[in-house]
Amino acid sequence: MSATETILLILMAAAGAFAAWVLRNKTKIDFLQILLSFTGAYLLAITVTHLVPEVFAHNNSSNTAYFILAGFFVQLLIVQFTRGIEHGHLHLHEAGSGGYVAGVVFGLTLHAFLEGVPLSGSDIGHDHAEHVYYAILIHKLPEAFSLATVLFFSLKKHSHAAIILLLFTLVTPAGAWAGHYLSERSAGHSINWLLAIVCGTFIHISTTIIFESSGKAHHISLYKFLAILLGTGLSLIGLLGT
Repeated sequence: MSATETILLILMAAAGAFAAWVLRNKTKIDFLQILLSFTGAYLLAITVTHLVPEVFAHNNSSNTAYFILAGFFVQLLIVQFTRGIEHGHLHLHEAGSGGYVAGVVFGLTLHAFLEGVPLSGSDIGHDHAEHVYYAILIHKLPEAFSLATVLFFSLKKHSHAAIILLLFTLVTPAGAWAGHYLSERSAGHSINWLLAIVCGTFIHISTTIIFESSGKAHHISLYKFLAILLGTGLSLIGLLGT
């Protein structure tokens, strides 16, 4: 991952946090839900069409499928800490609880770190890495927005929230660095397994975002449906261009 790409990741997360600051006194999250639907669909399509084939191409062992499945359950555990804010579930009525805030910060930090692993470019082709990068870049905006909203709502001193958010913007680039380090030190085996786990986490995140209802059972609004179509379509256009 180049220096420019790293800076863009940091700036996108910072933009999400800034948007949360501007809208800190507003509780309407309809736009956030639509943006999450777009990024969820884009991320799912990229994972299925780019990441998963590359993981199996570099290691066609049956163990790879188990690591993908393990990643699904890793994200399920992470959600126990984040309470699903990466899916748009802010739970602001619980934000006064120190345990809730600490769990959100820990879980979302781990989630953001795992996101960065595929960005090392290790064991996936340049074209595939580029599409994965864009998927994660777009996802950083609602992700940082959700975390910042919880922090600004919970912490009396917004300067403390700003420090946490500043450190959070660096987590995904740190994940990319860790992925690069592992690929150099482990002859590709450890990084391929870790990439498989990340695939599982992406599948959990994206499908949860897409299929969660917006207050009505088995109902997806027109705007949300169009956002899903747009996200999927853009990823497929990118695939045809490679």
